[in-house]
Amino acid sequence: MSIEMTRRHLLKQISLGCGTVVLSPLVGQLSAQAAGKRAFPQRFVFVVKSSGLTPGHIVPDNFMDDYIVQKKSYIAGEGYTSGVQMKDNDKFIKRSLKDAVLNDSMKSLEPFKDRLTILQGLSGNMVTGGHMSGYGAMSCMKDLMAETIDHKMARLFPSVFSHLGLSTVTATMGARFANSVCYPGISAASNTKALPFHGSPTQAYRSLFGSVASGKNRKQFEAQGNLFDYLGEDVKALRRTLKGSEKVKLDHHLEAIEALQKQRQGILSMSEQIKRGKPELSDKYTNMTIEDRLDAHCEIAAGALISGLTNVVTIRTDGLGSQYTKLGFVNGQVHGIGHGKVPEGAQSVDHARGLIRGFQLDNVAKIAAKLAKIPEGDGSMLDNTTIVYFSDVGDKHHASNREWPFIVLGNMGGKLKLPGHYVQYPHKGNRGHHTIASWWLTLLHAAGKPQDGFGMKDNNVDAESQRGPLKELLA
Repeated sequence: MSIEMTRRHLLKQISLGCGTVVLSPLVGQLSAQAAGKRAFPQRFVFVVKSSGLTPGHIVPDNFMDDYIVQKKSYIAGEGYTSGVQMKDNDKFIKRSLKDAVLNDSMKSLEPFKDRLTILQGLSGNMVTGGHMSGYGAMSCMKDLMAETIDHKMARLFPSVFSHLGLSTVTATMGARFANSVCYPGISAASNTKALPFHGSPTQAYRSLFGSVASGKNRKQFEAQGNLFDYLGEDVKALRRTLKGSEKVKLDHHLEAIEALQKQRQGILSMSEQIKRGKPELSDKYTNMTIEDRLDAHCEIAAGALISGLTNVVTIRTDGLGSQYTKLGFVNGQVHGIGHGKVPEGAQSVDHARGLIRGFQLDNVAKIAAKLAKIPEGDGSMLDNTTIVYFSDVGDKHHASNREWPFIVLGNMGGKLKLPGHYVQYPHKGNRGHHTIASWWLTLLHAAGKPQDGFGMKDNNVDAESQRGPLKELLA
């Protein structure tokens, strides 16, 4: 029997004998590859910042005369509007980034310019404006919890950890921070179920890579498994004594425990692959600064993708109360900066916001660089990864949501034709305008799950333009 036939026979036996859904995505991928088919999962990293993303601040420097009006203003009660303002645009614009001079905050993305899209002109007035839009940024539902685009993609491209949430913002700081699981209020599985995020890089590391770690981290991973086994049996015994609604409530706990047990089974079966992606622990995993936590979370995100532990990661970069001390700011919280307060150590509000944005995009570039080094098919893992950087609210602090910019790195394995371009849709009030829902529909369409609508409609935007994807961006 040839080596290839042996592989196919082995995979067939694995498929028939696998009793858990945890391994099915991996088995399916390996089976397709053994049959000579290209079968690489699409991967997504949603990087969500706070306090808005100013459209004018991501326009390439040598494009500014065409798209920007220089205008400094501060409106009391609305926050700092920025020193740059976009010109009203009534046309669809697609312009190559080949000779573009990227904004200083985007310089780290220069090596990926051919994979990069600056997407402008979309609005999001169907959801709440102001300080943040909560779940609305990724669900397009106003003031309601609903399934968000990151969870939809996790269902389409499942893995051991269907969705991995990592947040620098957590309600449990100080001594309790080491064991925190938080709910930053941006991602949801349904209208009743918010998605949990790891607030602690150390805890995330142990959950994901503890099976191949050594010393304390390995012991904690094993102890956690024993605890899950114990709790599962305990809950099942208690369940037999309950009836009605109390039994239903307990079933939710049992479901969560069983899901964690399945994750552990998947992790233990993937030791060699996990070793390939496991990052090295350093002091930043236990440091309390937001800069160190974000850096560590981005390492974990890349490692989890490389290991195959997940295909979808959402990273919450900061919150209104976050303070970037390692960037040199003194007494400079994100909220205060948004309201026009220049922190000590910065030249202006725009300078401070640029340094924060630059630091976040530096970490996006680090994720991309790591994935670009991992061979996959005729290219690298980065070829099948799409990173979307945006804010949880639209165009500024106290956002109007009339504009909602995105920085996108990747093309969904060739399903999107936007990389390497500055793309701007007509602004609201002009023919051909679209909302952010159309962007999320574009990702779903490219993923092979087209649908007509997403979330709520904006009654002040043509209904037909809110149906289906942004066709100009599809390959």
